[in-house]
Amino acid sequence: MHTLSRHARRAAAVLAATALTVAAAVVLGSGPAEAVRPPGIPSASTAQSELNTLTVTPESNNGSYDRDLFPHWSSVGGGCTARQYVLGRDGSNVETGSDCQPDSGSWQSDYDNTWTSDVSNATIDHVVPLHEAWGSGAWAWSTSQREAFANDVDSPQLWIASRSSNSSKSSFDPAEWMPSNTSVRCDYVKAWIHVKYLYDLAVDSAEHSALQSHMSTYCGTSGGGGECAGAFDGPATITEGTTIEAPVTVDCDGAASSSSTVTVEISHPYSGDIEADLVAPDGTVYTVQSSGSGSGEFGTRSYSLDLSNESASGTWTLEVTDTYWGGSTGALEGWSIEL
Repeated sequence: MHTLSRHARRAAAVLAATALTVAAAVVLGSGPAEAVRPPGIPSASTAQSELNTLTVTPESNNGSYDRDLFPHWSSVGGGCTARQYVLGRDGSNVETGSDCQPDSGSWQSDYDNTWTSDVSNATIDHVVPLHEAWGSGAWAWSTSQREAFANDVDSPQLWIASRSSNSSKSSFDPAEWMPSNTSVRCDYVKAWIHVKYLYDLAVDSAEHSALQSHMSTYCGTSGGGGECAGAFDGPATITEGTTIEAPVTVDCDGAASSSSTVTVEISHPYSGDIEADLVAPDGTVYTVQSSGSGSGEFGTRSYSLDLSNESASGTWTLEVTDTYWGGSTGALEGWSIEL
């Protein structure tokens, strides 16, 4: 998942490839007639399909992040940095000097629906923050790959944002922060998904659940292909001899599938100690994992369940029990359900 396939090969060359077109785009001396959003935002159906393929796994290596590991605001040709290029591309009536720096114009921050005519107040936001990308897989990239990501003017990665909205967003993902301007939320979520998809970046379970919820609420999709999904993000401690409950609320129409999928990730050195049951919104209990005599790490396991007698919408609860006293404490790292 850490190799840059698809768009990334193209993005890796964007710093040089755009040299033929950026100069023309900026020398015109004016931006669009009105503010525009970044290019490449996919349709809702495409974004939903992409979301369905993203790898769901906890973030890692966050402690080793350093912003300097992502060289940013590099030249993208024509004497313009990526920041200057986006200001000229997405601003309104932008006038630039010979150094490509905008001298005048107006810029809209779609996140909070505010305008500014002071270019110093128009920051450029990475829709998928650099810190978020690092923990989602970019820690394994080369410096040149991270530079291409941080200066990607070809995808919906770079947005004009007010200083206040950029600051409040920080490095939060859509489970932790969303634009205050509700009219942009669908495009924001689609852009987030698309960038993660293009760069083969993972999502954690809470992030995945939030993305699906936002897609349903703001873009009108519900899992794609008639499916819907939800996830619980741990960790939650599993104390020996006790049961924990981890609920997931799903909001979608119709009945659950006869081939619904439950994926469980547990850290525990004795897999046979673990018993897991799924409790449907109506209280019906389905056995997911029976305890036994197995040893070794539990890890990540997926189960196919016939839940066609259940309504998909509602709160589904995974009950996890460590059946052995005097053994080892474990943790539910997360679980997800596709109905």
